Amino acid sequence: MRGLFLSLIIYSVLLLAPCGTGQAQEATPPPATPQEKTADQYSEKAETAPEKGDTNSDQDFSLKLRNLEEKINSLKDKVFRAKQRLAILQETVLSGALAGARCSALHVNEVGSAFDLLSVLYYLDEAPIFKWVEGGPELKPELTVFDGSVVPGPHHLSVYMVFRGRGYGIFSYMEGYTFKLKAGYSFNVEEGQLVEVVAAAKDRGSVVKLDNRLYISFDIDKKVFEQKVDASSTDKKEKSVE
Repeated sequence: MRGLFLSLIIYSVLLLAPCGTGQAQEATPPPATPQEKTADQYSEKAETAPEKGDTNSDQDFSLKLRNLEEKINSLKDKVFRAKQRLAILQETVLSGALAGARCSALHVNEVGSAFDLLSVLYYLDEAPIFKWVEGGPELKPELTVFDGSVVPGPHHLSVYMVFRGRGYGIFSYMEGYTFKLKAGYSFNVEEGQLVEVVAAAKDRGSVVKLDNRLYISFDIDKKVFEQKVDASSTDKKEKSVE
């Protein structure tokens, strides 16, 4: 009897053991293979990629918008400066004429025949008033490049000249050598004055270095400006006095 009872117990244990093991195996999933892990990583990257792309596009749009704003502000500044220059020019023409202040600029070329004048450019208060280049009409050694009304106050005359060496005899080394001269002169015109500014190109001679040989000098002369009075108006005034 004891042997039969032990046999039944052992047989029952053997029947229950595979069922428990199967349940345990079903409850615990098998570990993921390397291929499955790689596929999962790719899927995560694919999901996050659109978010990074959206961020980059927003940054590019913001940068383009900022650059556009800077260009617009630069254009506004240029327009504002142009309006200021136009207002100054109008004031120069109108106020200067009424006040009776005048200015004249005289161009003088005292450089010898060893140099050819290629171009001349004059500016008064940053506005071009005279331009000449080689091949144009003959330029006289002395020429008035400006004569007109100006607003009383400070003014500035800028001069640019270009010469070319001829080169002859022992000075053949100057052949084709270009000399660029640039100079400026500031002066003041008071109400009722006529100011004459002379800009003269001169040659120091061969005793100095070739680069410093040519230069521009300025001379100024101030006179009292007398406005012309209409003869008819003068006669009317005399008759009224009589």
